Amino acid sequence: MSRPADEFVVLHVDDDPQLLELSEEFLPREDDRLTVETTSDPTAAVERIRTTTYDAVISDHQMPELTGLELLERIREIEGHELPVIMFTGKGREEVASEALNFGADRYLQKGGDPTTQYTVLADAVVQEIEHANAKTSLQENKAKYAGVYENAPLAFVIWDTERRVVDWNDRAEALFGWSATEARGTQLDELVLSSEEADTLAALARPLLTDGEPTEQVVTNVTKDGQRVVCHWYNTPLRNADNEVREVMSMILDITGSRERKATLQEYATAVEASDDSIYMLDPDGKYVFANGEHLTRLAADGKIQRAAEDAVVGRTYASIHPESDAERIDEILQEVPASGAPKTEEYAFETEDRWSYRTYSPVSDPATGEQLGVVVISKDITQHKRMEERESFLSSLLRHDVKNKIHTADGYLGLVEDSDCPPETMAHLETATRALSGSLELIEQITTLSELAQEEVGVCNLQEILDDVVDSYAPQAAAEGVDLSYNGCEGSVQGGPLLEALFGNLITNALKHSNADTISVDCRRDGEEYVVVVADDGDGLPTETAARLLEEGVSEGESAGTGLGLYLVDQIAESYGGHIELGDSDGGGLRVAVHLQAA
Repeated sequence: MSRPADEFVVLHVDDDPQLLELSEEFLPREDDRLTVETTSDPTAAVERIRTTTYDAVISDHQMPELTGLELLERIREIEGHELPVIMFTGKGREEVASEALNFGADRYLQKGGDPTTQYTVLADAVVQEIEHANAKTSLQENKAKYAGVYENAPLAFVIWDTERRVVDWNDRAEALFGWSATEARGTQLDELVLSSEEADTLAALARPLLTDGEPTEQVVTNVTKDGQRVVCHWYNTPLRNADNEVREVMSMILDITGSRERKATLQEYATAVEASDDSIYMLDPDGKYVFANGEHLTRLAADGKIQRAAEDAVVGRTYASIHPESDAERIDEILQEVPASGAPKTEEYAFETEDRWSYRTYSPVSDPATGEQLGVVVISKDITQHKRMEERESFLSSLLRHDVKNKIHTADGYLGLVEDSDCPPETMAHLETATRALSGSLELIEQITTLSELAQEEVGVCNLQEILDDVVDSYAPQAAAEGVDLSYNGCEGSVQGGPLLEALFGNLITNALKHSNADTISVDCRRDGEEYVVVVADDGDGLPTETAARLLEEGVSEGESAGTGLGLYLVDQIAESYGGHIELGDSDGGGLRVAVHLQAA
């Protein structure tokens, strides 16, 4: 005849009859599920365990005939017996406790102290170990369904009873929540894994499991031992006993914190893509649309390429079925080129069928798990307005360089004719002033032209010796005519730069000739590590260091012979565009020293 599932029969073995009487009296008081049988003969206890079903054994250590450790060894030798054994003894040596646990004892408790407290602790320990053993038995009975998963699956498993106390949990649960199995067993599950505001969650989750016996699942925000919050998906299965009663629940717990965060991040990305004023879309390897944001759809609808700005109007369709042939051919090239290189590509694209331009970035997309190429994401920025402004600027620059420059030359010519005539000294002074103004205007036009070219410069390898030779040779006649000694020590090497390097060094020599009142100008070049340093120095009037530094600012000029204020600023901008920089200081001759640092090639 089977006994009720909620009755636990315990055999207490001790050579002290009075202690056995206390055990029979106190343990059922502490937990009415406990029924205690006793014996003072450990040898007889072995035989009773062979023939009688017990849920647990409580044993003393020092007993005649057999010690508690020897009794424990005999119990473990009985085939099929995983009976929980609690060593309850007055022997307090640590080596005895360690040996008992090594022999397979489930708990080691010491006698002594207040009887009520002592038996409360003993009853709790006995019940916990029985429930733990029953949980293992349940798993063994359901081995085909659960055992392999419980031990090996990369999921946290928690078994809890109808009172929501933890019966057992596996290593993954320990890793997830931080509590060891020993700490968790017998503790209320909600105290271990739920915050105070989530305290009612477990009760709501348990109700259908225990009343209806149906599996459930729920996403719960849990709390770990160290207070961290983790989002977990709980899959809960009721475990039934031989009487088909739900006595325990096995929960499989999956930590989805990372996936929740990734989902939130993806949602942020999706919102940003949809809100962007750039046209963003993805094409698969066959050139079919995977997705398109609202801006791209709006542009297509405005161009009459689709009837309405809706994603289903393009997704699944090929790019070629929507766009002109010439545009589609370029995309076909991109779908081959970009995935093959594995790197993004950018280009400025002019539509052949419309007066429009775009700046496009093509980025390859691959499956992170398999590496399979999934297609290309295209981000297209409409730069039509910018290009039209560039065209207007180019036209105005051309007008400035050619028409205005020609008119200045014409005016300068007529001034020359007047200067050759017999004019009063006061008139001649006015003519010289006008001539200087026209000369300054020509200089300004040349500098503006250089600045406009700077934005279009591409950095390459330049022969520094050839550049400096050409610049010095071109200014040598002017220097000689003005009585200035222009010296150059020569240079061998290549630097990162472009055609505007000639304008850079020419500007420095021009400044020295025009504004310094110098007798000598030197151009020296040397290699310094990964740089070449070219120093242009004069022995002229010089400038205070703080004043010289201000000359690097746009539009700043100094002195009676000051020009447009673009000279040193222009030099600095050219040097920076090539990855270099300039330094200003005093020369040995008391004038200005400008050191140009350029990257060696």
